Amino acid sequence: MPKPLAPLIAEPKDDPTPPSRPGDYLLYDEDFPVDTNPRYAPLQPGRKLHTPHFPVSEVARLAFADRINWLRHQLKGKPWTDAMQRARSTPLLLQGKPLTFRTVASAHPSGERRFTLPDIERLAWALYERHDIDGHDLQRITRILAAVADQYHAHTKKGRR
Repeated sequence: MPKPLAPLIAEPKDDPTPPSRPGDYLLYDEDFPVDTNPRYAPLQPGRKLHTPHFPVSEVARLAFADRINWLRHQLKGKPWTDAMQRARSTPLLLQGKPLTFRTVASAHPSGERRFTLPDIERLAWALYERHDIDGHDLQRITRILAAVADQYHAHTKKGRR
């Protein structure tokens, strides 16, 4: 007789609590191998690119219901108008600090942004903090990322705490 298994999908909380310490996230770059392919050498010195990594279009497809234009708009910053009626934008912040992503050389003069699984997790938390996605979306995205990480044999939260 087969052994009963726990359900794969749990009911999400309405209001997830953001990690209070850096060690409380699910995924970390050091859990994945460094990509040594020269095609994906980061333009920022000293920043390594870990596998897997994705362009913004694949991130939208993987985690944000294929909403590529919406995601690109979110990455540009939240638009607002100041008292002088000038257009401004607020960058994506995670716990008050701007998010930055690695870029690699490409046909575009400023390079192509590449997102690792930990980058996508931080991006989702930043969008949640800014109220652009809700708790259900955040938990769905983290479950997707955990499943992809499992395919890459990542050991999540290995040796943490």
